[in-house]
Amino acid sequence: MALGRRPTVRRNPPVNRSTNQNNVDINSRIDTHMLNQLISTRVAEALAAATVTHAASTQEENNLGSNSSQNKACNYKEFCAVMYENFRGTEGAVGLTRWFKKLESEFGISNVAEGDRVKFASSTLLDGALTWWNVYVHYVTLDTAHATPWSDFKAMLIWKYCPRNEVKQMENELWNLKVKGTNLTAYNQRFQELILLCPEMVPNADRLLERYIEGLPLNIKGNVTSSKPVDLHEAIEMAQ
Repeated sequence: MALGRRPTVRRNPPVNRSTNQNNVDINSRIDTHMLNQLISTRVAEALAAATVTHAASTQEENNLGSNSSQNKACNYKEFCAVMYENFRGTEGAVGLTRWFKKLESEFGISNVAEGDRVKFASSTLLDGALTWWNVYVHYVTLDTAHATPWSDFKAMLIWKYCPRNEVKQMENELWNLKVKGTNLTAYNQRFQELILLCPEMVPNADRLLERYIEGLPLNIKGNVTSSKPVDLHEAIEMAQ
């Protein structure tokens, strides 16, 4: 009996474990290195973005704080701390004018709200002027008196404490006012006092400029006129 051939058994080639292990280690090291580098990059980017955001936020807060402080309306205590001028009713037209100018200067510097101007100004009245104000309050109520527009409040005081004959004299003075010698400062001051007390003499900005320029010396008048100022303030600056 013939012997059958034993079936050939195919065996897989031996695995080179050392080679595979090396490949895994190399790939693992590469992946780890790249991952660490990526993480570092992302962290750096995040820190940079956070720094920029923080700087922008700080700047915005500073701007808001600055704007808030600039726009904050003055309260009565703050006004009293800077306004020392009083009006008693005996100072005459010039004293009244200077009181108006002092008040309006403080209103602008201290940022007094329009609705508080008469309220704050009336608190500086004394003696006869205070009595006059109290009578007005009695007839119209305190809230109504405080709500009086600033321009109306000034007109009421001018009517009360600047007699018509005195106003007429000032109107004539304004009409003929000119610079005496080289004293431009005195002219500017007196001109501004008179236009406040004689508003009917200069009903608009154009007439106001004409009257001011008419009182200047010839050598200054030509320069100011040719410069074409847009308002009294600019004309005064040019003249000086």
